[in-house]
Amino acid sequence: MFGLPGPRIFSFRVGETEYGATALPFGGYVKFAGVESELQLEEDDEDKDTPPERKYDTQPRWKKAIIMFAGPFMNMVLPIFLIAIMLMFQGVPDRTNVIGEVVKAGPAAKAGLHAGDKIITVEGKKVKNWAQAVTIIKKKPGKEITIVAERNGKTQIFRPVLDNNKGEGFLGISQRLRTPLPHEALYQGFLTTLTIIKFMAVTLYVVITQKIGLLAKDSAGPVRIVYESAKIIQQNFWSYIWLLALISINIGIVNLLPIPPLDGGRLAILGIEGIKRGPINKKAVFAINAAGMALLLALMVYFVFSDIFKIIQGAPFPGGG
Repeated sequence: MFGLPGPRIFSFRVGETEYGATALPFGGYVKFAGVESELQLEEDDEDKDTPPERKYDTQPRWKKAIIMFAGPFMNMVLPIFLIAIMLMFQGVPDRTNVIGEVVKAGPAAKAGLHAGDKIITVEGKKVKNWAQAVTIIKKKPGKEITIVAERNGKTQIFRPVLDNNKGEGFLGISQRLRTPLPHEALYQGFLTTLTIIKFMAVTLYVVITQKIGLLAKDSAGPVRIVYESAKIIQQNFWSYIWLLALISINIGIVNLLPIPPLDGGRLAILGIEGIKRGPINKKAVFAINAAGMALLLALMVYFVFSDIFKIIQGAPFPGGG
């Protein structure tokens, strides 16, 4: 279903699977037969005709764990493909020292450097890669430097005067981009996604354990995300794809938090049942999930009103301008 659990706007069935949308158009959910038996005391009428062996609540705990982990896992997998597609269209930095673009009226342009020039030395030091050239340049803010570059097979000397960009030298050039092969783009998408997951997980841990006040102050809720997404897609489609990747990763991480009825909460209950080698009292599970649901609904109401207030105030979007 598209949207959070609630009144359905429409639905249709293909085979044994029902698709549709609810009146709460934020995210989505998948419901298995028997999965709600842990959240309520009585079974849904629509699940009564399903054979017991095909219901979620009759499966062994390891299968239940895989089912619960599958959602957050796919939230982590989707960004790999989104980032890979973005890289294939936008390109990735070439490993050579060839200049891709020159900023108009920048130090490099004034000195005569062109796109396509290959940097050989900077300040008499031979550079083997782009990072080495950038490191030398950044250490010379406001100073004249000597660059030897190759153009059409001939070497030329250029002496630009660098701009001072917040204490770092700025030449006004960018690295040449190339189109990666599909497998390379996927690999880079995987590495980028892994880096973001680590950063978000560490940040969330620090906020929860040390700076809980920032969670309410600087977080964005569903209204703000939709509002900012609409603005971003009008400005730059690929920035919107990047935002979708970040949101998907964020949803995956949040869903793994041990708060019932999130997937992480269900996994925590399965873990406790595994340790005690038996099911937890159904009324206790129902009470825990009810408390978790009440907390999530309260947070949603808070974020909706907070989002509206921040939009009216023109507050900057977290992580953006």
